[in-house]
Amino acid sequence: MMAASKKVLDLDDFRQESETAVAEAAKAADWWQEEWLKFPTVSLDETETWHYWDVPEDSGVYQDDWPLGERLAKETIAQMRRFPEGSTVLRRILREMDPETTIAQGFLTGLEDCLCTPVQEG
Repeated sequence: MMAASKKVLDLDDFRQESETAVAEAAKAADWWQEEWLKFPTVSLDETETWHYWDVPEDSGVYQDDWPLGERLAKETIAQMRRFPEGSTVLRRILREMDPETTIAQGFLTGLEDCLCTPVQEG
């Protein structure tokens, strides 16, 4: 095989490898986004802006708001256990939330309960 022909083949191989790498990176980015969106308080708006504490306003009914916050905490911890790479989500949630709301207070209490109670291995 002539040297020029070999170089063309090498270039074709390089292009194919590059296209494969780009496709795999896009697939990984999509997977990562899907995993982050499994956190119950996380959303991505139409402008591709992430929101980490996207919850309804307090309803004013303590008996509804507090349990909602606790449930969101449990679901957040469960997702962190399934997807440890998403642990930075919790830090971002804490930065965005207003800790004075009843939902947030329920969330923080639920978070404390989850973190202070040993996981039952089953």
